[in-house]
Amino acid sequence: MIRFFRKFRREILFQNKLGKYLIYALGEIVLVVIGILIALQVNNWNQERIELERIHAYAKSLIQDLESDIDMLRVSQFQAEKKYHSIDQLREYVRDTPVEDLSNTDLFLLTHDIMYRPFIWSRSTLNELKSSGGMRYITNAQLEKKLVAYEAFSHHLDEDFAFDRTNAEHANTSMIEVLDLNSPYFSEIQALELERFNDPTLDLYATSIYEQSKANDLPLVSYDTALLHRFVNTFISIQGEYRIRALREMPSIIQDAEELVTILKDEYPE
Repeated sequence: MIRFFRKFRREILFQNKLGKYLIYALGEIVLVVIGILIALQVNNWNQERIELERIHAYAKSLIQDLESDIDMLRVSQFQAEKKYHSIDQLREYVRDTPVEDLSNTDLFLLTHDIMYRPFIWSRSTLNELKSSGGMRYITNAQLEKKLVAYEAFSHHLDEDFAFDRTNAEHANTSMIEVLDLNSPYFSEIQALELERFNDPTLDLYATSIYEQSKANDLPLVSYDTALLHRFVNTFISIQGEYRIRALREMPSIIQDAEELVTILKDEYPE
């Protein structure tokens, strides 16, 4: 084909037909331009396909991260709600029991390990999306807005956790002023606490460990009324924050994560 065009061009030049040669030259230019445009379009199609595959991979990874966050949050919510109710029981127990009859074991069950599990967010995909400029490929404005809001909410909960941890440390300080923690049964009771997440129906008060601890109950470090009141009040001051975490904030961000998963699956189906 190339030889044909070369031969044709030589014939035109030999015959000194300038007009035909100019038409031929213009035709060659048009063909070259069309070829370039086709090559650019094919390249654009390939690039779009690559970016589409890339954003689908990001979406799949985001879904996995969000589902991991949901599982993590459910554990923290369960623990925060359990602690919230434990403080209610603590208040009633101390109010309804004479000081001299307070049980070291019972007070330990109601107050030990007061802090819920720390948040461990799966932020790697979202961080990579932002750092690589991949967010520009998310054309769904609602999805982008929800992702930004979700990340901000997660950082807010990190701040809440730091605040709650400081308060829990103060509560633990007041606890050691009242309770004797040198019981051989308390470590076993703490081990049973871990099983309660897998089996929420587990009643610690119905276990043999609890009965043994009660049968060999240690006296309190102090029966001073002022210390006891300060001890209980410290835990009560935590309760309001735990109520917000367990009944409002954590359920809200779990719902946000579930909505994001639904949008991502609809927007980028497998």
